Amino acid sequence: MNLKNNHILLLAVFLAALVYCENPFATRAPEPPKRSQSNWIQPTSPSYVMYNLKNAMQEKNKSNYLRCLADTSVSSKEFIFSPEPAVANAHPGLFDRWGKEAETNYLNQLYSYLPKDSLTDVTFNRLKETAFQDSVILIQEYAIAMQDPCKQEFCTRNMRGQAEFRLVRSDDDFWYIFRWSDAATSDSLTWSDLKARFGK
Repeated sequence: MNLKNNHILLLAVFLAALVYCENPFATRAPEPPKRSQSNWIQPTSPSYVMYNLKNAMQEKNKSNYLRCLADTSVSSKEFIFSPEPAVANAHPGLFDRWGKEAETNYLNQLYSYLPKDSLTDVTFNRLKETAFQDSVILIQEYAIAMQDPCKQEFCTRNMRGQAEFRLVRSDDDFWYIFRWSDAATSDSLTWSDLKARFGK
């Protein structure tokens, strides 16, 4: 093969590479995000706090869930949970000092137990709202449907009850839950049962 044929062959290979190969300098298409973005809204109203709490449960987003709760770094109040009385009696001592640290422990255990692709549906139905200058009391009926893989008799798949949420407005005009009281409205398990199961 002579020199002229070698040049023609090299030129043909080069042109084929240009046509059939990706441009190494082209911008790559962005990869899809590894997880969906959270549905967090700045809590400038009590309604937004409840929206964030609901979405944090559905997304299994511990960080956003805890951002709904008061502590002294964001407000003048500390978060306190008061359980359904029958659940408290069944678990003596468990809820004596249930604050943000206990809530964190419960969430860690709950979210490590639930399958990663499972869904938790939370619905709130507001019954009453009492507003003060820098605080609000919300009485809410709630229902929780959870994909619990438990095969025992005691499984927290469906819970319902009534919660009283007391919210405080911070100096930066954001709202936080500082007191959460739970009560049964039927024979169904309550949110307190869920916290008792995973908060030990």
